[in-house]
Amino acid sequence: MAGRTSKVLSAAAVAVFCWYTLSLVRLALQLLYPATHIPLIKPLAKVPAGTPMHKLAWQEPFEYEARMYVSPLDNFLDPAAFFNQSTLVWHVEAQSLQQRYPRHSKRLHVEIPEAQRAENGTSLFAFLFVQQAGRAQADLGDPLLAYARAPLLSVRQRVVDRKRSLVDGDGPTEADLGGEAAWVPHGKTRLSWEIVLEDNRFPEWRMPLDIAPLLRVRRGGRDRTYIPLLWENPLAAREQHWAALTNGTSVSRGAPLAAAVDVDASLHGVGLGWLRLCNYVHQGLQELRSPRALIQYSDTDVDSLKEMVFEVNPTMLAITMVAMALHMLFEFLAYKEDVSFWSSRGRDGLQGISRSSMVMGVASAWISLLYMWDRRRETNVVVLAGAAVGAVVEAWKASKVVRLADLWPFGRRRVQAAESGQRAQVQREVDRQTAWWMGRVCAPLLAAYAAFSLVWQQHESYVSWLLSVSLVSVYSLEFVQMWPQLLINHRLRTVDMLPLTAFLYRFLTTFIDDLYALVVPMPLIERIGTLRDDVVFVVLCYQWL
Repeated sequence: MAGRTSKVLSAAAVAVFCWYTLSLVRLALQLLYPATHIPLIKPLAKVPAGTPMHKLAWQEPFEYEARMYVSPLDNFLDPAAFFNQSTLVWHVEAQSLQQRYPRHSKRLHVEIPEAQRAENGTSLFAFLFVQQAGRAQADLGDPLLAYARAPLLSVRQRVVDRKRSLVDGDGPTEADLGGEAAWVPHGKTRLSWEIVLEDNRFPEWRMPLDIAPLLRVRRGGRDRTYIPLLWENPLAAREQHWAALTNGTSVSRGAPLAAAVDVDASLHGVGLGWLRLCNYVHQGLQELRSPRALIQYSDTDVDSLKEMVFEVNPTMLAITMVAMALHMLFEFLAYKEDVSFWSSRGRDGLQGISRSSMVMGVASAWISLLYMWDRRRETNVVVLAGAAVGAVVEAWKASKVVRLADLWPFGRRRVQAAESGQRAQVQREVDRQTAWWMGRVCAPLLAAYAAFSLVWQQHESYVSWLLSVSLVSVYSLEFVQMWPQLLINHRLRTVDMLPLTAFLYRFLTTFIDDLYALVVPMPLIERIGTLRDDVVFVVLCYQWL
């Protein structure tokens, strides 16, 4: 019965993976080829013959140029008033439409109007106008004009780096920490304009609904045309791209607003699929941050997802999404095989399993869980739940091998007298060697690192320093904990006492994690921790073969 249940769970996990992969394929086809009919996978309603088609209003040999203005006005309904109060900050010379994916960038020094500084205002916008080349200034009445708007100022909560040297006290002052929660004007330091110059054609009034807010259609006779899609990509600007314009807790004569902000502006030609993907992700992130969302995402989570989508090559992003599904599949199968293996064997059948490895595994899992719980505001709920499940499974596995008597000297002697055989003798010898190396090599190295971190690195508090050192200790324990088991396998010349199926799944998961380490943004120590297991798993596979 247990074997049948295991097979059903495996089949269900594979079915969910196949469904998820098919959903990704359908989503990619819908985003990249919205007007293409693919039976069963992406069906579309039949378009009657002779239906007019919408096409791009700009056709070769069309040449265009772009101008970016900064204005305190949020619209240009009155062109005269707009140009009187606006400043031209960037001009892209005439470009040929033959180049569908141009790339232009420039660092701009944008001055904040005196009126905005005096009134502590945040009404400052960037306007980008793209139209046919050859005009002295932007023609706001041009029917072929493509334009977009983006805010440059916003009132946001001031963020102060709380890290300081715990030895000499260098770091933020009490006044800085007291004003951390203040809401002050911030300036956007990154503007990423994107324009779609592809000549995508759609049946009359059957354009994708998600691009409707960005679409402007022209109709004259039987011609159906639309202006190129132009927008400021909302995934480009993250929290780090908003700079506080004052060092004080409020804007006053004693802490005036900064006179200017430096902006990294860019204009890139992109495909329709990329624009729709970014819009799709943006809408999804807004839902995850809404009060009605089942799982609330923090600002850190949202910024990480933005960076993963915007900064990574689209092809690598697709590979990462498939790899994420494979990671979840293999992780589930590994847990299932682990539970099945350990629950089907008694204590005698587990001889040869390293007790020191099990104890270090439990310590690593629970310290990691406590570390993430302490940083729960910055940790995704799904990740935290997965760590909790892993910690509970590790504790349950250790209870099958390690007795409480093993932890006390007198109790350990009685256990050693009761256990006999080659496996038990090798197991005890390896555990003694592990304890010796842990006490005389690993412990001094960790103590040296703790002293180095305390003196030379900055931390928010002594608790933060202790958690940082504990995290390094966890990664060290996770690397060391498998070596005793490898040594036992070498001494006994067998791996029969190990759940090899679970190890195979974890071996595949490890190399998928390597892909994450190269693609997904993460701290250096976590990147090293992800890559460290490869050596151990290669040795284990060699012993298995």
